[in-house]
Amino acid sequence: MPRKTKEDMKKSNKKRSIKAKTDIEKSTKEDKFSFDEEIVIGLKRIDEPVVNAKARKKADKDKKTKSKSNKNKQSKVNKTKVDDSTVIKSKYLENYEENNNRPNESKKKKYEKNKNVSRPLTKKEEIANQKKKIILKFTKWITLLAILAGGIIYAMLSPIFNITNIYVEGNLKISSETIISLSGLSINENIFKFRTSDIIDKIKENAYIDKVEIKRKFPDAVEINVYEREATFALEFGNGYAYINNQGYILEITDSNAEFPILEGYKTTTEEIKEGNRLIETDLENLGDVLKIMEAAKSVDANISDLITRIDISDNSNYILTLVKEKKKVYLGDTTNLSEKMLWIDKFLELEKKYEGTIYLNVNLNNETPYFREKI
Repeated sequence: MPRKTKEDMKKSNKKRSIKAKTDIEKSTKEDKFSFDEEIVIGLKRIDEPVVNAKARKKADKDKKTKSKSNKNKQSKVNKTKVDDSTVIKSKYLENYEENNNRPNESKKKKYEKNKNVSRPLTKKEEIANQKKKIILKFTKWITLLAILAGGIIYAMLSPIFNITNIYVEGNLKISSETIISLSGLSINENIFKFRTSDIIDKIKENAYIDKVEIKRKFPDAVEINVYEREATFALEFGNGYAYINNQGYILEITDSNAEFPILEGYKTTTEEIKEGNRLIETDLENLGDVLKIMEAAKSVDANISDLITRIDISDNSNYILTLVKEKKKVYLGDTTNLSEKMLWIDKFLELEKKYEGTIYLNVNLNNETPYFREKI
């Protein structure tokens, strides 16, 4: 007999197992019991109960109504659940939108700003923007002014800026104490409290003061620079004298003469001769001629200007000079040929040194010769 291999053995075993399974299935089918097909001895067949058609319909109807009511109840429950969930959901959405989805004011502004940039502006919008810019500038300036005003108020109230020293410079005739008292300034007064123009006007009430400069030396000092007028001539006024300067300002009224040349024959009335006032126009014109005469007198070697003690200005065509020390008078005439006339005076002072008399220069020097007449 041929020898079986392992594979052949496996195949035969498989066939056997399949055959066994089919036999078992057949036997089980045959073994099943059926009351309809078989008659069992000793048992009475029980027929199905005959159900009335009306009762069956009623039962079916009751089932349907019951199922409908159950469905309605279930739908109501579901609806209430849905309504509650929608309400909760809507509330949640509202809160979420309020907290997260709704843009802030700043975001809105940025959005609107970007929106405006993205499209060209209308004329109305441009005008509105210009107005906004003007208002912003105006508010800026107002705030700056407010800050400055606050700083000034602080400076005015702060004791740091209280005056501790007052300096006076440029004064020769008027004392520093007099100038300070005229100014009205005082120690411990705030340095910002006074106006310089008011201080200048007060100091210039003194006729000797020509110009005034006020300087604040921060934080606590004030400097007063003054420019004084200088008295050069005197007017005989009642029993005293009125000192005047080269500009014709009346500087001082006093009882004594400080050896200034005295002007005689002036036209200014006694009522107008007050400290700080000025001579009238005709006297000022004659004063201008006097200054020319004095300048020419200084140019001579003998310095005749120091010898002149009086000048009569009543007639501008013939000024009369008095030289008290030399005991002589000079009829000068007008202001023509002053240099030549001064040389004649110098010559007569040498020739007629011992004699008292009058020198006549009020002649035409081109045709006539000046002369000296001795006093009898």
